[in-house]
Amino acid sequence: MSDRARVRAVHDALNATAVPRQPDPALLPPLAPGGTTLRLPPPRRVDRGLQEVLLERRSRYAFGRRQPALTDLASLLLLGVGTAPRAGGLPSVVPSLVVRGPGELAPGVHRADLRLPLPGLAAVRAGDPTGYLAAALDQPPFAARAPVWLALGIDLDSTLVRYPPRHYRTLHLDAGAALQSTLLVATSLGLAACPVMGYDDRAWERLLDLPPGVLVAGVIAVG
Repeated sequence: MSDRARVRAVHDALNATAVPRQPDPALLPPLAPGGTTLRLPPPRRVDRGLQEVLLERRSRYAFGRRQPALTDLASLLLLGVGTAPRAGGLPSVVPSLVVRGPGELAPGVHRADLRLPLPGLAAVRAGDPTGYLAAALDQPPFAARAPVWLALGIDLDSTLVRYPPRHYRTLHLDAGAALQSTLLVATSLGLAACPVMGYDDRAWERLLDLPPGVLVAGVIAVG
């Protein structure tokens, strides 16, 4: 058994949500045409003290109907995920946006590529994901409350070539660092954000159309 297969077996064995869910594949938005990408704008400059932001950060559940501005979403990705430490400096965290509400991004799924000099978003699925989202969460009504969800994938294939399967644990630390940085950026921008861990892993992997070597480590509702 390969290292990836062993890690996958452990991950799948732990995928037990409070309410087992198997979303109907018919609820999935269709895959988007290949090659549809959008360049991310530069992140906003935030002039707030670290201590102030740390003390203010809270999980918040009241979201607006519209998406945050694209500049704010770019700030979450570039400053929140993009600057977080990663073991070996490897591209271990794969961020995606699941978009529902009206705004600058089309509803659907967008995968972020944060590599410089041209970080951007690639369209993965096109269409309203709300029905599938609701069926993939332990708390289905939560799906319709946030206009955007940020999913943090962890890439086994880019890291197990250097590290043993034990690194599976470190990948979660990488994702956790990205999550905390993203929450602090959201707080500094005045955005509501709430980490969510009650979901079906396989369902989210299908929604995000992830390759076999990428697992979902956590999602954040943003608005």
